[in-house]
Amino acid sequence: MAGRADAPAPDRRIRESWRRCLSSYNLAPNTRQVPTIVSQADLRRRRERADPFYSIARIEMAGLAQLLNAPVGVMLTDDEGVILGYAGAAQFAEVARRSGLREGALWSEAAQGTNGMGTCLATREAVLIEASEHFLYQNASLTCCGAPILSARGELVGAINISGRLRLSPAPTLALIRMAVQNIENRALLVQHQQQHILRFHPHREFISTAGEGILAIDGGGEIVGANLSALAWLGLTLHEELCGRTVRQLFGADMALLAGLGREATMARPLPLTARGSLCFGIMQPPVTATPNALRAAERTALREVMDRSRWNVTLAAAQLDMNRRTLHRKLKFHGLHRYAVWEADGDG
Repeated sequence: MAGRADAPAPDRRIRESWRRCLSSYNLAPNTRQVPTIVSQADLRRRRERADPFYSIARIEMAGLAQLLNAPVGVMLTDDEGVILGYAGAAQFAEVARRSGLREGALWSEAAQGTNGMGTCLATREAVLIEASEHFLYQNASLTCCGAPILSARGELVGAINISGRLRLSPAPTLALIRMAVQNIENRALLVQHQQQHILRFHPHREFISTAGEGILAIDGGGEIVGANLSALAWLGLTLHEELCGRTVRQLFGADMALLAGLGREATMARPLPLTARGSLCFGIMQPPVTATPNALRAAERTALREVMDRSRWNVTLAAAQLDMNRRTLHRKLKFHGLHRYAVWEADGDG
């Protein structure tokens, strides 16, 4: 490949990415590209637009960084490649700072050449980019592994990425990051579609409510409005467009009343009507969640209290964790009647 004769790239995705860097982005391997940093206001708007994926991914990222237990950083980007969140080992912090791996930095393929975040967004595939496979020399000390995050309708939402100055074993690293993405996508689907019927299924009833289950969100008229990738796989499909917009009658040859009789718990799962190309699966049907104003207030109060306790009632730290300013947090604490000693008194635990 012209421009990187010292670093051949046998992988198809790497070769195609380098071609894009040369012909579409007009990048040069030895040109330094300082990452563009968006404003704090823009970053906040991007995080809000990315919810609930952003809130869910932050928890998954912290667990992933802890599980890796290595000098690496874990990043979440939006669909344009702007880093929304970062979690990582202290040993990698200085490298991350020098490399521009920070919240608000733009790491699209067009901006930073072949890299874990940008290339997985460009290809919609999980990729592992080893040191010399980066198009820009400035990133050649890093090894990165990125995987795209999709919405329940197959739209590109963002990416999760692991970066470090060490060799990452491809198979286990890719498996780990795919599992993290699967958890994020599944949780987000369930949160976003609480007001719809949720069909959860798997060829083995013991695996319903696990990461590999198929999930369909179905509206009151029986139309499928959301699905995870496992649902596509178990139904013998490849694209969300083949599923979303269809009715349960078109898919299963049955109406909503039959699916409603499947039961609500995994132990009560029953066989689903067999589809033309799919596997025989067991399923459960969960009804829409009815959220009352009182329930929402109670949920917010509980969440605030947990964060405040975890941050030892440091308002600045808690506000950062909740991604809100101090004034908003003080207003919410006052609204819910929460202050440190009042909480203790209410619990009666001194």
